[in-house]
Amino acid sequence: MTRARAAQTGIFLAGLALVAALDRALAPGLLGQALILAPAVAVLGLPHGALDLPMAEALWPLSTRADRARFFAAYLGLAAGVALLWWLAPGPALVAFLAYSALHFAGDWEGDGHLAQAAGGVSAIGAPALTHTDEVTAIFALLAPDAADAIAQALAACGVSGGILVLSCLATADRRRLSTVTEHVGIWIGAALLPPLLYFVAYFCLLHSVRHFMQTLAALPDRPGALQKAGTMTAVTLTGAAAAYVALFDADGAAADAAILQTLFIGLAALTVPHMLLVERFRKTGPRIPAEAE
Repeated sequence: MTRARAAQTGIFLAGLALVAALDRALAPGLLGQALILAPAVAVLGLPHGALDLPMAEALWPLSTRADRARFFAAYLGLAAGVALLWWLAPGPALVAFLAYSALHFAGDWEGDGHLAQAAGGVSAIGAPALTHTDEVTAIFALLAPDAADAIAQALAACGVSGGILVLSCLATADRRRLSTVTEHVGIWIGAALLPPLLYFVAYFCLLHSVRHFMQTLAALPDRPGALQKAGTMTAVTLTGAAAAYVALFDADGAAADAAILQTLFIGLAALTVPHMLLVERFRKTGPRIPAEAE
């Protein structure tokens, strides 16, 4: 286990403990959880996606404004297409989002073997649905009202599969994969102890985003420039998210928690598609990630 990997595992476990203490102290309802989730995603989650432009510049010669404009047009066009799908068919859009999220999250265990990747990706989205099915159904009802219960039940079944895969990992693990096993067990403990939204804070913000950010930054040739661009992109994304929240809140008089969750999850769903495609291309053909960052 490298120092960087041990640090990432430690951040996740410490984050789980911190979020659990916060939940115990505040016992927040759905709105309170949403108000914790939103800034956590903004501060800890968005910056890892904001490295997409530096990743693209490492892959292609985006040396002119016209080159960068074409990249942004393609990137935002894909995101807009996903958002349109949510507007036209929220049920299928939610199913697709969950499926490609599991595939994307499996990349957190790249290099640990296919079993570990499958166990992590499926558990990351399925564990909270299995341990808190009613709460997940209530959240999905704000995103896809007509299909919320069926999707939550199907996702809980995926959670069972994820648990079986994790047990298989435990049975075949060796000392070199201690961090993998620890993270998988941490996911299930967090999913069992925490409400789904606070579990998402711990996993998405303090494992997935931290790992992706560290690995990507280590592979980029111009790290100071990448950090500067990531800051700018995060600010632009937050501005767009604020505008989307205002539009959703004013459009139908939705409650604040509904508007926050719709902004967060539909926004993440839309941005994850171009982000995921870019990450996969970068992993296959981009600069090699140094071993100490893995």
